Amino acid sequence: MKICVFCASSESVDDVYFEAAADLGKEIVMQGWELLYGGTNCGLMREVSDAVKNSGGKVTGIIPQCIVDRGVSAEGISELIVTPDMKERKSMMREKADAFIALPGGWGTLEEITEVMSKVSLKHLDAPCILYNLNGYYDSLKQLLDHMIKMGLSSENRQQGIYFADDMEDIKTYLTA
Repeated sequence: MKICVFCASSESVDDVYFEAAADLGKEIVMQGWELLYGGTNCGLMREVSDAVKNSGGKVTGIIPQCIVDRGVSAEGISELIVTPDMKERKSMMREKADAFIALPGGWGTLEEITEVMSKVSLKHLDAPCILYNLNGYYDSLKQLLDHMIKMGLSSENRQQGIYFADDMEDIKTYLTA
């Protein structure tokens, strides 16, 4: 199974998020899965990638040329695919992944995971979409999705396949269901 992980490239996040990224990477290898991610050597992206790589797992990075040009491409991973732009990167990630996990992140992470959530909601993508709600990071988004249902703008059926995981055990449950 190829697990696409969206997460922060920032180095300025609390250590608990770095630890969670490393734990997720190790779990991916322990389960015999592969990592698919954004292909940089920064922040939580580097942490999850290094954990998989250092545990003997397979890591595929997909990175747009504009980010390669910044000099932050991952090195020493199994495969690095360079795309012409972000749109192609996201499309390729969706095509190659069997499941999606969003660790805490900023605008890029939010944009990537909500696009996957939309496709899952519309049944255009049949893959688990998991938001790792470490320390309540995604509580507000979860409340928004509940509010959308209450307001008649979404439904429980439309949100099937979108999960909020509080810990690694929840993640494993959603991925092996």
